[in-house]
Amino acid sequence: MTNKPLLFISHITEEKKLAIAFKELVESQFLGMLDVFVSSDENSISMGQRWLDNITTALKSCVVEVILCSPQSILRPWINFEAGAGWVRDIPVIPLCHSGIEPSQLPMPLNLLQAAKATEVSSLKLIFPVLANALGAKCPNTDFSKFTDLVKSFENKYTFWDACNHAFTQLSQFDDSIINRLKHGQSVALNLTETDFNNLSWVVSFLANKNILKLEKTGVMNMTGIGAYYGCELAPLPQLQTIISDSHFKIHQ
Repeated sequence: MTNKPLLFISHITEEKKLAIAFKELVESQFLGMLDVFVSSDENSISMGQRWLDNITTALKSCVVEVILCSPQSILRPWINFEAGAGWVRDIPVIPLCHSGIEPSQLPMPLNLLQAAKATEVSSLKLIFPVLANALGAKCPNTDFSKFTDLVKSFENKYTFWDACNHAFTQLSQFDDSIINRLKHGQSVALNLTETDFNNLSWVVSFLANKNILKLEKTGVMNMTGIGAYYGCELAPLPQLQTIISDSHFKIHQ
């Protein structure tokens, strides 16, 4: 690290791409006047350096801290630890919300801070004057459109896999043979009550919208001694095998 003022970007590993993108945006707009620390970036911590020591040093010396906040990251103790370090030092700490969390949804004590949204240009424009003030420099006139486009693209994939894995987990909990049969390209025949059909339809609706899997009634209602059942089918759609074979797919049977 140099003697330049330092911006610390706190993030979880899964959100490394956003952290580095924001770092590059800041560095390009402030023309190298500001150092930016991102723990997952090899330019912030070189191979062989002690990871925790470098983070501790950066937390002690940074003049501004930006916390990447998502529904996933705010549950991680380390994010809250890094935010607390900035809070105690009484430096500007700015939550930068993305991937489905709003500033109003941040937990304590993050919701006491002035937060920004990573997909809103008007919101991002509030961050750069804070950085300029820390430098004693003029705030650059920044075009944030490429960064917001990158964030939206990242969010689409990041939130997709969370919702996709959640849907398949619920299907597996309903019947633990479903995933294995789908992996073999088979449609899955089910006898469902009206309540079960409605519940599974809600689960599968996300997958159907993504051209992955659909649930439909295939027969008439059958009355049994314990109630009425419909013949139904979980039918593969064109994207199913691509999804199941992807490394982000977390349901393994």
